[in-house]
Amino acid sequence: MPLIATIIGEGGSGGAIALAAGDAVLMLEHAIYSVISPEGGAAILWKDAGQAAAAAEALRLTAEDLKRLRLIDAIVAEPLGGAHRDQAAAIAAVGDAVAGALAPLLALDGATLRARRREKFLDMGREAPA
Repeated sequence: MPLIATIIGEGGSGGAIALAAGDAVLMLEHAIYSVISPEGGAAILWKDAGQAAAAAEALRLTAEDLKRLRLIDAIVAEPLGGAHRDQAAAIAAVGDAVAGALAPLLALDGATLRARRREKFLDMGREAPA
């Protein structure tokens, strides 16, 4: 069965690992996705949660950063002003993105899906091609 993960707000902590295991990982353009919050990261690294902005920069938790790093597969555009401004349009955009990501996966058998998921997960963190 194909797995499509979609980050629509804040995806983080242990759940980030579960989301990463999808055949496709989609993310709203203004969402964030990280294994720790910027405040938590700042508290650990600098012993000062006030350094959250520096931690957020270091974590590379934006959709653009994560796409460039190949940790997500697609960015879903949000309505002007963000998804909360036009919920119907945001829901439609996510639905279209999920359908688009799901369509090519439906032709694959379970063994192929699992093998591709495994390789994708193991490839995370490697340098992105130039």
